[in-house]
Amino acid sequence: MTRDRIIDAVLRTVRDEGLVGTSVRQIARTGGFNQALIFYHFGSVDELLLAALERANERRIACFRERLEAVRSLPDLVRVAVDLHAEASADECNHSALSAIVAGWSTNNELGPRVLEILHPWDDLVAGALRRSLEGTPFAQLATCDHLAHAVSALFLGVELLSRLEGDGGRAAAGLFASLGDAAEAVNPLLHVLAAMAQPGTSAPGAVG
Repeated sequence: MTRDRIIDAVLRTVRDEGLVGTSVRQIARTGGFNQALIFYHFGSVDELLLAALERANERRIACFRERLEAVRSLPDLVRVAVDLHAEASADECNHSALSAIVAGWSTNNELGPRVLEILHPWDDLVAGALRRSLEGTPFAQLATCDHLAHAVSALFLGVELLSRLEGDGGRAAAGLFASLGDAAEAVNPLLHVLAAMAQPGTSAPGAVG
């Protein structure tokens, strides 16, 4: 389809030229089509970039929705994050382009909110994973999972952007995820204990009835 061809061209252009160098002329040259097609199908380069961001994001969500919906513990959630990072690193074209778009528009008062809207489904999926992971523990009552989910999504996005800037092949991100995995494995047994203690009629270990 023509729209898909144009989106592929803009992603390759952002990867190779950066967001600043992504002009109508350069996108058309990269894709080998007439510049007028961009305006006919998208109206402007900004709308094209938003469409590219949305399509790539939807594809990534489709790949990871089932795994996120299966999360039942914090270690599970970290493992999904590791897989997502590995998948993103392997998809060099989309990953480089999406990082550039998000970083470039982070302070744009008009486009920034639209980028957040496109990325928002990740918050919903992560919030569901957190609720299941914390279910039955006191933290489920004390913590607002929607806010925590936004923080987790922001952390992941920040790590991805820094990984691109540092150009270390993802080693820093891998190290951070390994540390988070160790922390999650250490905390998870405590969550199970707290969940058991929260059940009616259950006493704390060592308590006198």
